[in-house]
Amino acid sequence: MSSPVTTSRGGERGIALVAAVLLLLALAGIAAAVTLVVAGSGSIARNQRWADSAAAEAEAGLELAKSILAEHARAAEGSMAAALPPARVDVTVSPGAPRGAARPADADACPDPNRPGCRDYERFLDQPTRAGNARTYIGRLLRNEAGQALVFDPRAPQRAWAPDLDGDGSPDLAGVTVWVRRPLVGGADAAEGDRVVVTAEGRYPPPARPEDPHAAVRLELALRVAPRPSSEEEGDSESGYGDVLDDWARVSGGSGPSGSP
Repeated sequence: MSSPVTTSRGGERGIALVAAVLLLLALAGIAAAVTLVVAGSGSIARNQRWADSAAAEAEAGLELAKSILAEHARAAEGSMAAALPPARVDVTVSPGAPRGAARPADADACPDPNRPGCRDYERFLDQPTRAGNARTYIGRLLRNEAGQALVFDPRAPQRAWAPDLDGDGSPDLAGVTVWVRRPLVGGADAAEGDRVVVTAEGRYPPPARPEDPHAAVRLELALRVAPRPSSEEEGDSESGYGDVLDDWARVSGGSGPSGSP
């Protein structure tokens, strides 16, 4: 008479054990999901902080570029040609043309952008036109009057010029690269030296190697030399030009985590 009761109780204990195991597995899954959410939130917050810092570095690069270009303009009575690549008379290329096609004949630029420490004309963009693809290179690295290039290369970070603007012995900008190019006018580059397109790239934290996690942000700004004031106008400088370049246009580039140059 006792056997059916014993079997029933054993079955109940077995069901309870299975239910307890399933409950533990469910709780473990919930805990793992919560851990992933918390960890993901931390990564998102870190990436956003890095992107904001990279954007701030790029903005600082644009401001420094304005100062350098203004010095070039004052030294040459309103022309920034000394900082700009040579003007191209034809920017069109055939579809699928390799790197180097329609590149400015720039003897002062590094010939190989794949070499560590060299980023002149590192990137290009082809846009279809009726006459052919118009090729725009990111430009020549911006150099000051002393010939120093404003460049950070994760392939060779030790070669970077880190300017010390306030003279306190520590660099004020890190992880910043700035390129300059002439704007396109029809199928050629603008021949005048009073206009320039500036592209600034900020990387944060500045990577010691290209594959190190970091954020990269590129900002673009078009500038032109401010109109020459008359001698009676306030703010007339010794050279006849003020200290300010006019903002012509501004374009934001990509941002976010990056592991490659």
